[in-house]
Amino acid sequence: MSHMIDSRPTSDWRPLALGLALTTAAYAVIYRLVPFETRGYLLWPFGAWAMYSGARLSTRVALPLTLGVFLLTDLILYKASAVPPNYIFYLCLGVSVLIGRVLLAHSQAPSHIAAGALGGYAFFFLVSNFVAWLEPALPEYSPHSLETLMLAYWNGLAFLRMQPGHIIGDLVFSFGLFGAHAYLAKAYFPAERVAVAGVR
Repeated sequence: MSHMIDSRPTSDWRPLALGLALTTAAYAVIYRLVPFETRGYLLWPFGAWAMYSGARLSTRVALPLTLGVFLLTDLILYKASAVPPNYIFYLCLGVSVLIGRVLLAHSQAPSHIAAGALGGYAFFFLVSNFVAWLEPALPEYSPHSLETLMLAYWNGLAFLRMQPGHIIGDLVFSFGLFGAHAYLAKAYFPAERVAVAGVR
């Protein structure tokens, strides 16, 4: 009878979590396919979407969903415009799924949501700009030194100032997804409610 008090469904069929994750996936596809200059008016969904999927879906659903959708958009962009795949993004999505699994699988604390969103984006920022520094395409990062590495991160911060929807989007989508899940689970999907730590 222990399954009667489990706060989460035991199967991979979690209609509320899957519905919210798929809805966000559709937005993520649109975000990637619109012209680059249009993205400045949109909110960045990726870290929050992967973190939510990792927290509220099983890993064997969350990873194929997030990585598969990103792969699909990579293929479309390469076919349409010869845009090369962004391989480092797959690592960042996987890390965000893991963050959701560790921090929020059994919690919906706002502090955990904020920490996960900011931590996931910090990882993406550090890794993506480090990889940009390593690539030979930009002569301003040559020779490789601490000074040029700091320049890469400074340029990353300048990009964030021009595209504030990145960090704002991560926070808005994080709180929006986990908040919507908490409300809808309480009202309509009791099997998908998540017990708050310390509350019985």
